[in-house]
Amino acid sequence: MNKRIILVVEDDEPKLRSIDGFLRETLAQDVEVRHAESLASAVSILSAVEVVLAIVDMSIPTFDFIKDRRGGGQPQGFGGADILRFIDSETMDTRSIVLTQYEEFVLSHGGERRDQRGLEEIYRSELDARFLGVIHYSDQHGTWRQKLRDALKIVQLGE
Repeated sequence: MNKRIILVVEDDEPKLRSIDGFLRETLAQDVEVRHAESLASAVSILSAVEVVLAIVDMSIPTFDFIKDRRGGGQPQGFGGADILRFIDSETMDTRSIVLTQYEEFVLSHGGERRDQRGLEEIYRSELDARFLGVIHYSDQHGTWRQKLRDALKIVQLGE
């Protein structure tokens, strides 16, 4: 049986550990979790394998950081948006969802501020129906877990 693949795009190690722990508890056994820390590594994985669901952070660097070396670029406030657009235009079946710690976003064009609901409205109008929404991640509040669990059920990945 082929494993179904989830891609978690996240460069914050504590947040990634928390998401991975949740996914290990929740996912069906035939699901494999892969990780990307940057726009470049996410696009590489999305181009190479069939990903069922991409869980995308909004603020990610362009390239992976290499330990003990400079590089990778600064996290971009909307680096995740480029991944969402890549999924929308270059993949056939990949679903996507944003999991972000930010409560407010400053749009690059015009400096307009949007909360998570406003950001979700933008992407729902821009992307196709494979975009599942925006979830607020918080270490202190576990509501993100239930919302992500609901998304996993939509994609038929949870037990």
